[in-house]
Amino acid sequence: MNNAQTVGFKRHVPNIISMIRIFGTLALPFLMWPSWEQTIVLPIGVFENVPLIWILAFLFLTLTDKLDGTLARSFKVESGFGATLDVIGDALLLVVGASCAFIVFARESLPDPLFWFYVFIMVQILSDKFIVFFITKKYFGTGNALHSIPHKAFAVGAYLAIALWAFVSTIPMWSILLLWAIVTYATIDEIIYLVRSATYDPDFKGHGFEKYPLRKDQPSE
Repeated sequence: MNNAQTVGFKRHVPNIISMIRIFGTLALPFLMWPSWEQTIVLPIGVFENVPLIWILAFLFLTLTDKLDGTLARSFKVESGFGATLDVIGDALLLVVGASCAFIVFARESLPDPLFWFYVFIMVQILSDKFIVFFITKKYFGTGNALHSIPHKAFAVGAYLAIALWAFVSTIPMWSILLLWAIVTYATIDEIIYLVRSATYDPDFKGHGFEKYPLRKDQPSE
């Protein structure tokens, strides 16, 4: 394979990984066969009907969330289309993963008022992600998602929480309230950056981690 072909192939690798996450996520509801459930014995207790195959597949897909963006930046092939795929894949994985946990794995353990309260929180969490995406599009003309440290903390926390909910077949209130607090802080922090910054850096780490030039300080054209 010559260099031109190699470069051409590298351009598509991040998007291929994003597509794997999207189609793999769509396959998650089909990985919940009762015959695949396991009984797991741990020092803290015995956990029955654990959807082990589903959890392993879900955690594998979460790894692609980090991989596609890292490769896009490493290969210098970031694009609006790739960023959109990444956002769609992330949101879809969160929605499908949480839906499986809410409706299938944990539903029987949740009274109706608590169930709908949790659904409301998850809808807000998803809305916050798209709010940041569209504000970025408005101010800087790109759909790239920010990679702030609070946002990364939320993503890791959300993926681990969903796996936990599937494992224990319930949703501890502390886990979802903690996610809500992290994503609310991350969203406010990122919106402040987007409306104040003179330049756009998708790798902005968040206030308290770095400074940036303000839009008001730039000379008018």
